[in-house]
Amino acid sequence: MFLIVPSAFLIIYAVCSGVLPLKISYGWKILLGLVIVLAGLKYSIYTSGGGTWLSPSVSKEVMLVMEVAYGALVVLVFLLILKDIASIGLFLLRKWGVTILFSFNKNSFLFTLMGIALFSGLYGCWQAIKVPDVREQTITIKNLPAQWKGLKVVQLSDLHIGVVQSRDWLAQIVRKVNAVKPDLVLITGDFVDGRVSRELPDLEVLKELKSTYGTYAVPGNHEYYSGYQDWMKALRGLGVHMLENDSVVLVKDGAPLVIGGTTDFGASRFNMPSPDLQRTFEGTPAEAVRILMAHQPKTTYRSNERFELQLSGHTHGGHLLFMYPLVGYFNDGLVFGLYERNGRQIYVNRGTGLWNGFSMRLGVPSEITLVKLEN
Repeated sequence: MFLIVPSAFLIIYAVCSGVLPLKISYGWKILLGLVIVLAGLKYSIYTSGGGTWLSPSVSKEVMLVMEVAYGALVVLVFLLILKDIASIGLFLLRKWGVTILFSFNKNSFLFTLMGIALFSGLYGCWQAIKVPDVREQTITIKNLPAQWKGLKVVQLSDLHIGVVQSRDWLAQIVRKVNAVKPDLVLITGDFVDGRVSRELPDLEVLKELKSTYGTYAVPGNHEYYSGYQDWMKALRGLGVHMLENDSVVLVKDGAPLVIGGTTDFGASRFNMPSPDLQRTFEGTPAEAVRILMAHQPKTTYRSNERFELQLSGHTHGGHLLFMYPLVGYFNDGLVFGLYERNGRQIYVNRGTGLWNGFSMRLGVPSEITLVKLEN
């Protein structure tokens, strides 16, 4: 239902504000309206063959067409809202005696908006599914031991392996990670959109990740949707050390560094353990620097547990730049990049991949994050 309502809004608004004002024949209006309705019914099409909105039953080719169309519809409605706000402004100016002859409902203007939306859908989908570049981020931790100065940590997040992002795409990610010769690889959840039986072969390439201290990860909310226990076992079989309210102590020349990881907020919906930071760091050296992985950036906003750096994902950077305020509202203002909260540093990855159900990025490119620690 929560996907049907916004889709219905997009369809109704696009037809009423973008199609009905056009000065064309009723036949063309009906055709344009049908195209908009088809784009808005994306999730119904995805589930029509027995699939789900998380794991669609359609082919990759059909899915990409629908993603472009739906993305274009989202952008079109955003542009139409701006158009209508401007139209109200013109109306008020005329009421106040200012003569302005321009109309935002002219055919040429409306078709221009539709063209911009279509281009945005195509470009945004390409941005979403392409192999991301490596983004370097230096983070200073004041009490970082000298032995750990210069540590190179690669963070991957939100791979969402499924219909769109598959084995070949992930293999290119792994090659890019290995090329920077990381000391440590950390994956902050949402590995998959699908069951182990279907998606595990595509994830086999994770075995090829190479780093000095290994690969550690935490679950994201999509692991719970896709068969949590099966995935925890499968991922460990790929050489990924899963941390579920647990931590590991790395030691270099006598200096400890703690890597902790929590479960996801969504765990409680499945009667599984919720994030527990006290348990996560229990038994670790009291003065050691702590790096925490938590899939959702807001996981720690009520916790008093000490840690120096939190790595998260989940937000996908907001998908579209104009959605930043909305995504920030639901994530304690944490959308992408580096933040400082209560003496802690929080880095939110914009996502290495993207959820198959909304493959659209504008202004927030995906990333493989190379974090370099300094003191």
